[in-house]
Amino acid sequence: MNTRPSFFSLRLWFLLVVALTAATAPAERPNVLMILVDDLKPALGCYGDPIAKTPNLDALAARGMRFDAAYCNQAVCAPSRFTLMLGSHSTSTGLYGLGSQLRQVMPNAVTLPQHFADHGYRTESLGKIFHIGHGNHGDPESFSVEHFKEKVIEYVDPESTDGGQLTREEAYFTNQQLDRIKSLPRGAAYESPVVDDEAYADGRVAAETIRRLRAAKQRRDAEGTPFLIAAGFARPHLPFSAPQRYWDLYDPDSLPMPIHEDLPNDSPTVAHKRGGEITNYKPVPEDRDAEYPDELKQNLIHGYYASASYVDAQIGKVIDALDDLQLADNTIIVLWGDHGFHLGDLGIWTKHTNYEQANRIPIFIIAPGTTQPNQSTGQPAESVDIYPTLAELAGLPQPSGPQPIDGVSLVPVLKNADARVRGHAYHAYPKRKMGRAIRTDRYRLVEWKTPGENSKDAEYELYDYQTDPHETQNLAESKPDVMAKLKAILATYPEAVQKDRRAPSRSAQKNLPVIKTPPIANRTLTIKATIKGPKPHGVVVAQGGREHGYALHLIDGEPVFDIRRSGTVTRLKSNLKVSGQSRLVATLDGQSISLSINGGTPTTLPSPGLISVQPKDGLSVGSDDLSAAGDYEAPNAFTATIVACDVTTGTSAHSH
Repeated sequence: MNTRPSFFSLRLWFLLVVALTAATAPAERPNVLMILVDDLKPALGCYGDPIAKTPNLDALAARGMRFDAAYCNQAVCAPSRFTLMLGSHSTSTGLYGLGSQLRQVMPNAVTLPQHFADHGYRTESLGKIFHIGHGNHGDPESFSVEHFKEKVIEYVDPESTDGGQLTREEAYFTNQQLDRIKSLPRGAAYESPVVDDEAYADGRVAAETIRRLRAAKQRRDAEGTPFLIAAGFARPHLPFSAPQRYWDLYDPDSLPMPIHEDLPNDSPTVAHKRGGEITNYKPVPEDRDAEYPDELKQNLIHGYYASASYVDAQIGKVIDALDDLQLADNTIIVLWGDHGFHLGDLGIWTKHTNYEQANRIPIFIIAPGTTQPNQSTGQPAESVDIYPTLAELAGLPQPSGPQPIDGVSLVPVLKNADARVRGHAYHAYPKRKMGRAIRTDRYRLVEWKTPGENSKDAEYELYDYQTDPHETQNLAESKPDVMAKLKAILATYPEAVQKDRRAPSRSAQKNLPVIKTPPIANRTLTIKATIKGPKPHGVVVAQGGREHGYALHLIDGEPVFDIRRSGTVTRLKSNLKVSGQSRLVATLDGQSISLSINGGTPTTLPSPGLISVQPKDGLSVGSDDLSAAGDYEAPNAFTATIVACDVTTGTSAHSH
């Protein structure tokens, strides 16, 4: 009998094997191009801005889905980028500051690019991806190859830097001379030389991204390796340095000047902002409460729009290269702005608030096979959503941490613009208190309170964007039904964690003394505190931050009094260590600073001078809640018990 298989049976067997292999093999992974733009709010033609000249971004948005109700999770560079890359709210991680160190707080976190690398992607980064500066060095662990670093603060005209000197913001962003920032000159807030695009970093990032795309195309064709390339662009971040031709796109007299420049009526002081980073640029007044001349306002607004047009042109070059390389049909493109930007609305410039202009951002997603051209949606979207969305689009497992994953996949919305995966967006900003916010299609609720304290003691803001788009009136007292509904939504979110979760939390000691923030500019200071506990360590009381302030703290039982003026710290350190219950008294006047323990002979030093400026950071007890007023790493939480604390200034007392 002939037992050899027939040709027909062999062919049938072969087809079966092929079919089974096709059924079990993963689909070809799409490439990913992430485009991150610093300080870009939806001041774009595709979002209806009649002034903006952004043809390339408008065309990119038209390729897929534009999110019209997208919000960052915290309106400052480093934390916002952490939320994107971790899929975690800053209130879940404690990564709130420009100097927050990801791997110190969450050493085993798996970032978005790491998740893709774990599934066979080559991951690369260029320009501003993680924040580098202010003591932060980014996260080299996130990418497969070395980061292509470029400048954020950059000038071509020597007059912008007083003849080529290191300026304050250049020092911050390059981690130079961080202990003497205020002694450095201010750089120009804007310049417009006649130069080529690659005279500035964004032009060079675009050129290098194009080179990386060419290499990635060759690698994909030869080896089948998919890529994730993250390209970060610096403008329109200050300074508004852009070639003259982009300034020439705009008629200065047609620019939109601020409509409403007063802070919202009946809004809490903790929510307000004046000054900030913009005062590190000339000719902006250094006094944060100073009025800006109309010419200065116009120049700043002109600079923002010119910078947006400049970055638009650079991104256009990258997308053109993607098309030329025939990569567009298998590449997911995401464009994301890290936060918004105030241009004089509410009298505020830059970001660092919980208001609309600082938190609303552009997000475009173009996903071949999933999105259709010319789509837009009102789905509230957050920065944390991009991680799980990209994972699903690429056919990867959903991220599972170990960091908290707060984002949700937006893929159902990419398939159907009317679908909804949530009914609101969440964001936060820490100041003297933590401000947590819920933004629905009509309202924004902001709750200001110290984490762990009773919400009955919180201060609230409520804005109705249907009737009051410019946030002129806080309605928290007049709309109790709306307040109740939004408070119930906010209550579903966990309390905000303290900055740097390795430190003991502020709530480790109950009933901390409560002290209102006193005015200290040009005033003498007396700080009295009673503490108890073995080998106490950390901040007893602090007020101020990286520019001006003071801190009474202990280092392994040894009391220390730090005075910070113009970024420089004068330290008075006791020669005695304390244990058990101790009373500390620290003073500052025009002649000396002193520190005494239990009524003994004080240790003294010549005075560095009174603190000349009222710090923007408020007073905190038991930790330093924001940037460090003393020479330590904030929050530097106190490890023992504070029995009593009292801060007295030259003209008024604030005590508990």
